[in-house]
Amino acid sequence: MIGHQIVMVIVGILCGSVLFSRYLPKWIKKVDVVALSDDHNPGTANAMQHAGIPVGILCLLGDIFKGVLPMHMALRLGLESGCLFPLIMAGPVLGHAYSLFHRGRGGKAIAVSFGVLIGLMPIHTEPVFALCSIYLFFSLVVRIRPHTRRTRITYSLLALSSLYMLYARWIPWQVCGGILMLSCVVVRKNSLRQQALELQTAGETEKTTTVSA
Repeated sequence: MIGHQIVMVIVGILCGSVLFSRYLPKWIKKVDVVALSDDHNPGTANAMQHAGIPVGILCLLGDIFKGVLPMHMALRLGLESGCLFPLIMAGPVLGHAYSLFHRGRGGKAIAVSFGVLIGLMPIHTEPVFALCSIYLFFSLVVRIRPHTRRTRITYSLLALSSLYMLYARWIPWQVCGGILMLSCVVVRKNSLRQQALELQTAGETEKTTTVSA
């Protein structure tokens, strides 16, 4: 059992490390999304912006699939009750955020985290329903900007909601632990990116002021 769990953790990290939004635009459109985008993020939004909507949709599906696949395999192997199941859930998200194939440089890990929670279905539908509901609420009803801030708040609330789901016995502690781990990764990645963008903006403003003077 432990051996199978360790293998699935590795499989999840390797799956997550495949950055579709980095590869597909290059292969299909000869476009380097990371170089062209302001935040240098190999993500779906940048793929759509710089390589077109069809390519962006392919990237989105790829990112979701690489979260679904390891979860489907783990559940088929009956690993949900294992002590390493939280790491299995977090594996694809960690891989995407800190890609092994790109020296630890990855993306914001939003789409792949959706994929992980989708992969829990139909056994556990509550987590992905909670994530979708919170995201839509802060996108359509109470609009929070910028996107990185909305993401941090959404995943922080997802983490809190997972504790309630555990208390209500809707999900086992292993799933709750996985949600907490992947939420921490997404919040951290979006926090770091927001700081980097602010520093970049501040630097550009300072250069403009110096030139004007």
